[in-house]
Amino acid sequence: MRESVVLGELREALVTHLVAVEEQSAGFIEEFFADSAAEREKIKEIVAEYIEKLEGLVQEAHLLGEPGAFPLVIIGSRVEVEDLNTKEKMAFQIISPFGELPDGNGISPLSPVGKALFLKALGEEVKVEAPGGTFHYRITAIHYPAAG
Repeated sequence: MRESVVLGELREALVTHLVAVEEQSAGFIEEFFADSAAEREKIKEIVAEYIEKLEGLVQEAHLLGEPGAFPLVIIGSRVEVEDLNTKEKMAFQIISPFGELPDGNGISPLSPVGKALFLKALGEEVKVEAPGGTFHYRITAIHYPAAG
Protein backbone atom coordinates (compact mmCIF):
# COMPACT_ATOMS: atom_id res chain seq x y z
CA MET A 1 0.00 0.00 0.00
CA ARG A 2 2.78 2.47 0.93
CA GLU A 3 4.41 1.94 -2.49
CA SER A 4 1.21 2.89 -4.34
CA VAL A 5 0.89 6.04 -2.17
CA VAL A 6 4.48 7.05 -2.98
CA LEU A 7 3.94 6.39 -6.69
CA GLY A 8 0.72 8.42 -6.57
CA GLU A 9 2.61 11.28 -4.94
CA LEU A 10 5.34 11.04 -7.58
CA ARG A 11 2.80 11.15 -10.39
CA GLU A 12 1.03 14.09 -8.74
CA ALA A 13 4.34 15.97 -8.36
CA LEU A 14 5.15 15.36 -12.03
CA VAL A 15 1.69 16.49 -13.18
CA THR A 16 1.92 19.64 -11.04
CA HIS A 17 5.35 20.39 -12.48
CA LEU A 18 4.17 19.73 -16.04
CA VAL A 19 1.22 22.10 -15.65
CA ALA A 20 3.51 24.80 -14.20
CA VAL A 21 5.98 24.45 -17.09
CA GLU A 22 3.20 24.64 -19.67
CA GLU A 23 1.71 27.72 -17.99
CA GLN A 24 5.01 29.55 -17.42
CA SER A 25 7.03 28.65 -20.52
CA ALA A 26 6.00 31.63 -22.66
CA GLY A 27 6.79 34.09 -19.85
CA PHE A 28 10.08 32.33 -19.14
CA ILE A 29 11.16 32.54 -22.78
CA GLU A 30 10.14 36.19 -23.05
CA GLU A 31 11.86 37.16 -19.78
CA PHE A 32 15.15 35.34 -20.29
CA PHE A 33 15.48 35.39 -24.10
CA ALA A 34 13.74 38.57 -25.27
CA ASP A 35 16.66 39.94 -27.29
CA SER A 36 17.68 37.05 -29.53
CA ALA A 37 15.25 35.46 -31.96
CA ALA A 38 17.66 32.58 -32.69
CA GLU A 39 18.19 31.85 -28.99
CA ARG A 40 14.45 32.15 -28.34
CA GLU A 41 13.68 29.54 -31.03
CA LYS A 42 16.31 27.16 -29.62
CA ILE A 43 14.83 27.53 -26.12
CA LYS A 44 11.31 26.96 -27.48
CA GLU A 45 12.55 23.65 -28.90
CA ILE A 46 14.16 22.69 -25.57
CA VAL A 47 10.98 23.59 -23.66
CA ALA A 48 8.87 21.55 -26.12
CA GLU A 49 11.24 18.58 -25.65
CA TYR A 50 11.08 19.05 -21.88
CA ILE A 51 7.27 19.06 -21.90
CA GLU A 52 7.24 15.93 -24.08
CA LYS A 53 9.63 14.13 -21.71
CA LEU A 54 7.60 15.21 -18.67
CA GLU A 55 4.45 13.83 -20.32
CA GLY A 56 6.28 10.52 -20.84
CA LEU A 57 7.39 10.49 -17.20
CA VAL A 58 3.81 11.08 -16.05
CA GLN A 59 2.67 8.08 -18.13
CA GLU A 60 5.49 5.92 -16.71
CA ALA A 61 5.29 7.14 -13.09
CA HIS A 62 4.16 3.68 -11.94
CA LEU A 63 7.55 2.31 -13.07
CA LEU A 64 9.67 4.91 -11.27
CA GLY A 65 9.74 3.71 -7.68
CA GLU A 66 13.42 3.04 -6.93
CA PRO A 67 15.14 5.80 -4.88
CA GLY A 68 18.00 7.48 -6.72
CA ALA A 69 17.04 5.86 -10.01
CA PHE A 70 14.81 8.56 -11.50
CA PRO A 71 15.55 8.31 -15.23
CA LEU A 72 16.08 11.96 -16.16
CA VAL A 73 17.45 15.20 -14.73
CA ILE A 74 14.56 17.66 -14.52
CA ILE A 75 13.82 20.84 -12.60
CA GLY A 76 13.24 19.87 -8.99
CA SER A 77 15.57 16.88 -9.04
CA ARG A 78 18.67 16.31 -6.94
CA VAL A 79 21.53 14.95 -9.01
CA GLU A 80 24.52 13.11 -7.60
CA VAL A 81 27.64 13.14 -9.75
CA GLU A 82 31.18 11.88 -9.60
CA ASP A 83 34.02 13.98 -11.00
CA LEU A 84 35.73 11.63 -13.45
CA ASN A 85 39.15 13.20 -12.82
CA THR A 86 39.22 13.63 -9.02
CA LYS A 87 36.62 10.95 -8.10
CA GLU A 88 34.99 13.59 -5.85
CA LYS A 89 31.27 13.07 -5.30
CA MET A 90 28.91 16.05 -5.40
CA ALA A 91 25.19 16.71 -5.41
CA PHE A 92 23.27 19.50 -7.11
CA GLN A 93 19.62 20.45 -6.97
CA ILE A 94 18.20 21.72 -10.25
CA ILE A 95 16.05 24.74 -9.41
CA SER A 96 13.68 26.76 -11.55
CA PRO A 97 15.17 29.81 -13.28
CA PHE A 98 12.24 31.68 -11.65
CA GLY A 99 13.19 30.37 -8.22
CA GLU A 100 15.19 32.19 -5.61
CA LEU A 101 18.86 32.73 -6.23
CA PRO A 102 20.77 29.46 -6.01
CA ASP A 103 22.41 28.83 -2.67
CA GLY A 104 24.56 25.94 -1.64
CA ASN A 105 24.26 23.36 -4.39
CA GLY A 106 21.11 24.72 -6.06
CA ILE A 107 21.73 25.39 -9.74
CA SER A 108 19.63 26.78 -12.54
CA PRO A 109 19.30 24.82 -15.78
CA LEU A 110 20.65 28.01 -17.41
CA SER A 111 24.00 27.74 -15.57
CA PRO A 112 26.93 25.84 -17.14
CA VAL A 113 26.50 22.84 -14.81
CA GLY A 114 22.71 22.97 -15.10
CA LYS A 115 22.84 23.05 -18.90
CA ALA A 116 25.20 20.07 -18.94
CA LEU A 117 23.01 17.99 -16.60
CA PHE A 118 19.53 19.03 -17.79
CA LEU A 119 17.57 16.19 -19.45
CA LYS A 120 20.49 13.78 -19.07
CA ALA A 121 19.99 10.21 -17.90
CA LEU A 122 21.28 8.19 -14.99
CA GLY A 123 24.78 6.90 -15.81
CA GLU A 124 25.48 9.49 -18.50
CA GLU A 125 28.77 11.36 -18.60
CA VAL A 126 28.72 15.12 -19.15
CA LYS A 127 31.28 17.78 -19.93
CA VAL A 128 30.87 21.15 -18.21
CA GLU A 129 32.50 24.25 -19.68
CA ALA A 130 32.49 26.68 -16.75
CA PRO A 131 34.38 29.86 -15.88
CA GLY A 132 36.47 27.79 -13.43
CA GLY A 133 37.52 25.30 -16.11
CA THR A 134 36.30 22.16 -17.82
CA PHE A 135 34.83 19.40 -15.69
CA HIS A 136 33.76 15.85 -16.53
CA TYR A 137 31.04 14.22 -14.43
CA ARG A 138 29.15 10.91 -14.38
CA ILE A 139 25.59 11.01 -13.11
CA THR A 140 25.41 8.43 -10.32
CA ALA A 141 21.92 9.10 -8.92
CA ILE A 142 18.85 11.20 -9.69
CA HIS A 143 16.23 11.83 -7.03
CA TYR A 144 12.82 13.33 -7.79
CA PRO A 145 11.42 15.11 -5.97
CA ALA A 146 14.75 16.40 -4.66
CA ALA A 147 14.08 15.37 -1.07
CA GLY A 148 13.78 11.73 -2.20
